[in-house]
Amino acid sequence: MLPTFFVLSLFLLTSLSGIAGATEIAIIKSAVLSYYEQAVLGFKAGIPPTISVKEYNLSGQLAEGREIARSLRASPPDLIFAVGLKAAVAAKLEIFDTPVVFCMVLNPEAHALPAHNMTGIAVRPPAETQLAALRSIVPNRNRVGVIYDEEQSGDFIRQAQREAKQQGLELLAVTIHRQDQIPNAVRVLLPKIDVLWLIQDQTVVSESAIPFFLESTLDAKVPLFTFSSTLVQQGALGALVLDPWTVGQQAAHIARARLNGNHASAGLLQTPDRPQLALNLNSAEHLGLALPPELIRLAGHLFGGPGALAQKPSHSDGIP
Repeated sequence: MLPTFFVLSLFLLTSLSGIAGATEIAIIKSAVLSYYEQAVLGFKAGIPPTISVKEYNLSGQLAEGREIARSLRASPPDLIFAVGLKAAVAAKLEIFDTPVVFCMVLNPEAHALPAHNMTGIAVRPPAETQLAALRSIVPNRNRVGVIYDEEQSGDFIRQAQREAKQQGLELLAVTIHRQDQIPNAVRVLLPKIDVLWLIQDQTVVSESAIPFFLESTLDAKVPLFTFSSTLVQQGALGALVLDPWTVGQQAAHIARARLNGNHASAGLLQTPDRPQLALNLNSAEHLGLALPPELIRLAGHLFGGPGALAQKPSHSDGIP
């Protein structure tokens, strides 16, 4: 009879050999951005060190991505990790059989993602989760305003309206089609609402529109709840944000399952793991809000203390 230790060691070696050994993973990045790099670092930390990893950078060029993907199709790795929209689209257009895991893609459904061989991680936490986080910060403010583009976020807003009713909230949604409609939409909403919810919508959110949202809500003393710790650092009251390293870890977990032959997630979009709360204490004071100490302790990103109400961001965390 074989010794127990020998049998256990043999079992462990056999179970790991399926995803180690000569396994190869290709990482395709849409561009070199700190947010993407953190996701890649989280992914690498979550896979066995014996797996061979090769990285490719599209430099923002879809044509470059398609060329890289074609070369990978000719000599396929065991799995591809695509970070960002252009990387994911390039993989969808050129890779048909190799498993692909992607992340950091806003509105993947608009780009027919994920394909049958792909598993994605959503950028947006579910509306239910976001509204619950909003309510935890401002529990006595029930009229929530939101501005959106139907083409970009219509399905999400309809889901949010259903969830808002269940949570006892009134969601006042205003649709726009162009960025020049934002100022009027904000002016119409602010007198009617208790809090403005700024969602990830490429028509609504831009570098030029952000200062207007921040200044308008602070002047009107209407809390701004959003998706970005960068915006909270600049003056929004709070946000529910994704940690890119955690997203990378989640992608690694999916990749390990796919490499082990578990394809249950193929063709599906996964809910992001463990979104974090971000709070600006200076903004809360300006708005006359007393945030519960237990909520402050739970925050993964905390801004405030002595100094200006709005601060310059030290980094960007994925503003679309």
